[in-house]
Amino acid sequence: MTDRPLALIGGAHVHLPDHLEHIDRKGWRISHVIDRDTARRKRLADALGATAISHDDLAQSGCRGAVVCSETIHHEDDIRAALEADLPVFTEKPLAGSAEAATRCAEFSQRKGLLLHTGYFFRTNPALQRLHGLLRTDAFGRIAEARMRFSHDGGFADWLDLDCWMTEPELACYGGFADEAVHAIDALQWLLGPASSSRAATGNHLGWPVDDHGAALLHFDTGATGVVEGGWTDHAMRLELDVVGDKGWATVRDEVVRAFKRGASSAFLEAELSPLDAGDGIDPFLEAIDGREASGLVPAADAARVNALLDQMWLRLV
Repeated sequence: MTDRPLALIGGAHVHLPDHLEHIDRKGWRISHVIDRDTARRKRLADALGATAISHDDLAQSGCRGAVVCSETIHHEDDIRAALEADLPVFTEKPLAGSAEAATRCAEFSQRKGLLLHTGYFFRTNPALQRLHGLLRTDAFGRIAEARMRFSHDGGFADWLDLDCWMTEPELACYGGFADEAVHAIDALQWLLGPASSSRAATGNHLGWPVDDHGAALLHFDTGATGVVEGGWTDHAMRLELDVVGDKGWATVRDEVVRAFKRGASSAFLEAELSPLDAGDGIDPFLEAIDGREASGLVPAADAARVNALLDQMWLRLV
């Protein structure tokens, strides 16, 4: 088998096991590990059969790409180190810890001519890709409004340990609302085009020093309005979507995308969502750096635009 080595930069993110599973499934391997937490670095290197290195060693590592799963505050430094070593980069969301940092990352990747892909995995879901295609054909006419909810019960359930860096503002940079809502913000801009303004209302029900749920209003450049809801306090994992235009509308409920024409009583499209798997977010990156056509890549400028809206929301909390 062709050797496909990757550098793992940071092992903090909750979705690292998902990415490692996809990396292995696609025939890649983590050959080198970087982490500011030396104990975690050793543990990961031992578990993966990898070599522990520093940022300065990246250019000589022989790696074909870098996977950034560090705490959000470190994303910019880790992304820049990989790009300076001429490595394409996959990073967990959000792209960086602020709009300014995200823009610098996007612009640097463009100057270097290197791929910088963020794990907004809704773009890889075949059913949502079909909806995206319908919207490109004007199947629903001019879009007036949209709503998207992505949330889960991790704040109450035992499957997600939130007593970690994710609830430390200096490391996470954002809170529980953003942790889930970034996926919806990216998806709505992918479906409807850029949003130019936003504001949010967030809540803290569980007592950590960051918010744990919230909602935001978006105004798209097309004139459409949007609502995004997300967080860690729901009763279960939920993905819901409504897109309404003057010729028709689409919904996501109970893992099914349905599309309707105005005046029709039955859907002209029904497509089941594939199971939600954050690890899907790395697949387009692995395909692209292997020289294959990749569906679901997130342009770095799009990922930076998500950060820009987040920062605007935080400055205009209602």
